[in-house]
Amino acid sequence: MKMVSVVGRRARMSLSLAGALATFALVLGTTDGASARAAESIPQRTGFASGGAQHEGVGVPDQGKPDATSAKAEIIILHGTNDGTGIDPKLGKIVELQQPPFSSYNSYKLLDRADVKLDKGAEQDRSLPDGSKLAVTLKDVVKGKEKDAETKYVVSVSIDRDGKSFLPSLEVNAKHDQWFFVAGQKYKGGILVIGIRLAA
Repeated sequence: MKMVSVVGRRARMSLSLAGALATFALVLGTTDGASARAAESIPQRTGFASGGAQHEGVGVPDQGKPDATSAKAEIIILHGTNDGTGIDPKLGKIVELQQPPFSSYNSYKLLDRADVKLDKGAEQDRSLPDGSKLAVTLKDVVKGKEKDAETKYVVSVSIDRDGKSFLPSLEVNAKHDQWFFVAGQKYKGGILVIGIRLAA
């Protein structure tokens, strides 16, 4: 899988990659719920992605404006393969899995799902099926100045494997109740896909 940058509206994420890392994809939905738009391959040192959409299926309920020092995160771990079994019905409808680059795999199985509370500045760790460790940290909650303005969450994500950094700290500026995905780790004939969605 090629390293992919996905460009949408209003949100931005930057990443810094060390040399000789496995390639991975970064995908967010577009603001109108359409499929994510894959851009050209990007240099190893930088990348950008943006946008956000609500999806049916597993999710975190919208409870209004989030607290400025915490947020709830739903984390899903998927196994993408071409074994022909299709998308796990437990996932509901997540359109990004049917769009490039994820459509290169015809089947996605839900391996793990967790609802966790993120406190500002406190790292939350999750063990991944390949033995690596996912770390998620809430850096900030940015509320719009207007009454009905959307809230955004600044989150850092990293993956360590065998004591080495597979994915150095990736900072995401994500909208309330949107999915974003990190993928590319090889696993049992396919790949691991990590989905994260935040809410109050």
